[in-house]
Amino acid sequence: MPRYSGFMRVLLATIALLLLLPRLTGVDSGLTPDTAWDHTSVWSTPIWLRVWLLGVLFPVFLASLCFVRRSREARFAAGGFVLSHLPMASGLFETTVGNVGLIHLVCWTPALFLLVRRRPGVDPATPFGFWVHAMLVVIAISLAFDARDALGFYVF
Repeated sequence: MPRYSGFMRVLLATIALLLLLPRLTGVDSGLTPDTAWDHTSVWSTPIWLRVWLLGVLFPVFLASLCFVRRSREARFAAGGFVLSHLPMASGLFETTVGNVGLIHLVCWTPALFLLVRRRPGVDPATPFGFWVHAMLVVIAISLAFDARDALGFYVF
């Protein structure tokens, strides 16, 4: 069995808590996987989700641009973010919460794997190290919810 660092244990425990105990934690978006994901639905979500999307997720992905010249992880994160929004912007399919979850899983998972491999070798006290840790947390938590939404839309 692999040994996880304290950072990874806390991250995994947080994800499990957010996914398995939504009533206890109060973490519920109020959106079902078949809800349309558009301007109206985004602004009708609870404040915590809007803060997460606009105050945490977007700025951390935007910060990837500071490191794209020197970091493959930053290139994959920024590229995955842009790539995940192209199908939605093009209108090629019905944009539901479940579809968006699947797109995020496909586009953001490569960056997650690269970040997990890189994290032990970076100093979190440096700007790049701080970004690696922040990006890892943001993608991991987001993909946990995206996986739940995609499975709810396509499987259950």
